[in-house]
Amino acid sequence: MNNINNINNSLNDNVLKIKFNALTVNGIIIKEEVYKPALSNPKLYSEFSNILFVPSIKITRDLFENNLGDDDIKKIFLSPTQLNNFIQRIKEKKMYKPITVNDAKEKGIIYNNIKFILDLFFSKGDKFVLYKTSYIINNYEWNNKYELKYRTGKKTPSVEILIDIYLHKGDELSFTDSTRLNCSKKKMDIINEYYALVGLNNKYKKTANTTDIPIDTNTQSKQTSTQYNSRRRRGRRGRRRRNRKTQNTMGGRKIISKHSTRKMY
Repeated sequence: MNNINNINNSLNDNVLKIKFNALTVNGIIIKEEVYKPALSNPKLYSEFSNILFVPSIKITRDLFENNLGDDDIKKIFLSPTQLNNFIQRIKEKKMYKPITVNDAKEKGIIYNNIKFILDLFFSKGDKFVLYKTSYIINNYEWNNKYELKYRTGKKTPSVEILIDIYLHKGDELSFTDSTRLNCSKKKMDIINEYYALVGLNNKYKKTANTTDIPIDTNTQSKQTSTQYNSRRRRGRRGRRRRNRKTQNTMGGRKIISKHSTRKMY
């Protein structure tokens, strides 16, 4: 049992940290937000905090059982126990040879595994929820860059990337909706190509109107609660001050405390 816990703890340290920009046909609605699995399915994945990552085994679809659907495979990369069982099974079948992280980087295995997970979690037509607002994924874009992050005392690094996700607001994505998103993306690509030709390094990305940006109602609730509590505290302080004044005044004549230097007449 301790050995399993140690393995699970080790797998918990190896994560794929995804930051994303969310874009609609109207422009960017979210910038550099950290992805959590619950964004893909709040009910199904709410208990999982990260996507687990295996840097030294080349992950391909044929490593998984044929009867497993995409949601089943996603859970393997969300649960340390399931991922450990998956690794043990392919070890027993001798379907891979262990290699170092540096070798995996040189052979493109890390790139392959990132791409596998992105294709799995951000497929066209998949749902995506931002602050209780539902969207449908049209496509994602990754610049093929990643950063390995080593933690003290850990042999295997975590991986960090940044992607753009193109979304359509609603529960369905029609052909027309998809075409509009693709045209919007193509327009940005053409502008960025022009920027590159004239020596401008900043990429063009249009920001959506305020009305198109999803609102974090949880943050608003916290702010409202904080404001309410602050008003209550101010009210209590005011009542205490009034009560002290009342206690120090009797029969219309002010009673001076022993600490006062004022003379009484």
